Amino acid sequence: MSKPTIEEMREQLVNNVVQDIRDMVIHGRGKELFDFVYGGEFKNTNDYDIETLYMDLYGDLFEEEEKANA
Repeated sequence: MSKPTIEEMREQLVNNVVQDIRDMVIHGRGKELFDFVYGGEFKNTNDYDIETLYMDLYGDLFEEEEKANA
């Protein structure tokens, strides 16, 4: 598994957010959903921030792969 492109990172993060929104709707967490929608989590996010967030979530996968390939 090679490091994804910034577009792939962005797509995965969006998929995570979509799943979080579904969970908020299904479980009736209206206040949390309102705060999320009007807080604009990705509104001003640049590529560096996207990569940092992605690596915080998934970076361990790449470290494990690098160790296995060493």
